[in-house]
Amino acid sequence: MQILEKDYQVNSVHKAINAGGNSIIALPTGGGKSICILKLCQALSDKNVVISLRNAALIPQLLNTLTVNGLSVSVVKSGYKYVAGGDVTLIMEQSFSRRKYLNIQCDVLLRDEYHVGCTGGVYSDMCEELSPDLIIGLTATPIDRLGVYIDQSMILIEETTTKDLIQLGELAKPVYKVPSLSQEIDYSAVKMYRGDFSVSGLDTILLEHCSLVAQQTVDDALSKGRKVMLFANSINHVESLSEAFHLLGVKHELVHSKRSTDANDESIRRYKENEVKLIINMSMLTIGFDDPTTDCVVLARPTKILRLYLQIIGRCLRASKGKTSALILDLAQCISTHGFAEDYRDFTRKTAKSAAIMSERLSVTNIGQFVDGEFSYDDSIERKVVKRKSSNKRLPRRKLVASKELVARAASNRAASLLRLNPRMEKLVSTIELVNIVYEQQDESSKMLDELAMAKLVALIGFAYSDALVDSCTKLVEDLHAQNKSIRGLQLRISNLITAIAIKDLAATA
Repeated sequence: MQILEKDYQVNSVHKAINAGGNSIIALPTGGGKSICILKLCQALSDKNVVISLRNAALIPQLLNTLTVNGLSVSVVKSGYKYVAGGDVTLIMEQSFSRRKYLNIQCDVLLRDEYHVGCTGGVYSDMCEELSPDLIIGLTATPIDRLGVYIDQSMILIEETTTKDLIQLGELAKPVYKVPSLSQEIDYSAVKMYRGDFSVSGLDTILLEHCSLVAQQTVDDALSKGRKVMLFANSINHVESLSEAFHLLGVKHELVHSKRSTDANDESIRRYKENEVKLIINMSMLTIGFDDPTTDCVVLARPTKILRLYLQIIGRCLRASKGKTSALILDLAQCISTHGFAEDYRDFTRKTAKSAAIMSERLSVTNIGQFVDGEFSYDDSIERKVVKRKSSNKRLPRRKLVASKELVARAASNRAASLLRLNPRMEKLVSTIELVNIVYEQQDESSKMLDELAMAKLVALIGFAYSDALVDSCTKLVEDLHAQNKSIRGLQLRISNLITAIAIKDLAATA
């Protein structure tokens, strides 16, 4: 099979071989690391080349790439018979310590997904045992959890970027969507652990919203024919989301570490062969998972780790025949934290403080401009605005006033429906309409509640109706407006309010 290598792959291989020291080739997900490994092996045919992998799923595909291009391969991994004397030796890193007796010769060590475990004892022990003259790592994200360049002793080789590959058509063009409900969730109280949110702390928030996440995924992706990978926070979160999709009648698969290997492999097979259009996982499919037909990722958990974010969104960017775009559905405020796939990031930061610059809002200066509608990187550049410095002055409480003409128009539109509502509900609906009118006058449509959301809201309150609930909802709308805040997220806020009232009532009757 003839491999049509790209210029950036050829240049990366040439620079790594002639770098004069150990190096890391940084290639975006989908940039063809397997082809670079093949070309390195071919160019170093006079050397004893060892390829080290951490992900077992990568072995069959890399083994196939090497063998169909004429290289013989000796494999060191359980389940494979080791036959010495191959042109290349392929090692499952975790299997090496039990097979030191093989006395493998190594002049050059190639390590895929270099950012994973490169500071760990297993890799260090293997390097010490093999004692290679040259090490070349390959990764899409050559940074650690804090955004610091992963190994200061190694030369960084970066011949292309995600944006370049998208413009060349080598990767799918991303489109983004940030539903307003996701922007209303407050993660500020969640404790941090190793530079990211505590898993258990996030679960206390995320497990309450599984039904909303499921419905949003159906509305924005599955109902439009997209093939979806959903990234959850924990095994409990995966299971709870699975239950929510079951209630909606959505066929799907799930993958996590408490399931058997065979069960996970069968779920992955069914997804890859398009028997289902949705697969839910926590982290097992973040690295090394290759399915070019995937055209949507759902971010159902927030993260402070740039590396994790980039790996996740890369899962849907691989190009595929008939694939016109890739949807990144952000339900966890990740885009406003880390920016877009197309943003340029300097991977050479040497300290956590300097690395934090990479996590600034590189393109999204006001995510409120884009909520509830699909948009692209180019849209963000065109609509980029300069941030206004925050003022410590307390804003005066705004009065709900509008022109007589606008009030009359709104009143006529809802007159028929209000006949079916009691006075308290009428007051709530009227207040929402009036707030919408004020925001419309101020040209702040991103803060308005649309008709569909209004209908869902009335249905939600009707399901758990009480006078106290409706009065509380009306006050909530008034308070949000007084602070000049969006009312788009009312459904989530009122859902939480209903939950709190129900818990209080249950405690009173216990």
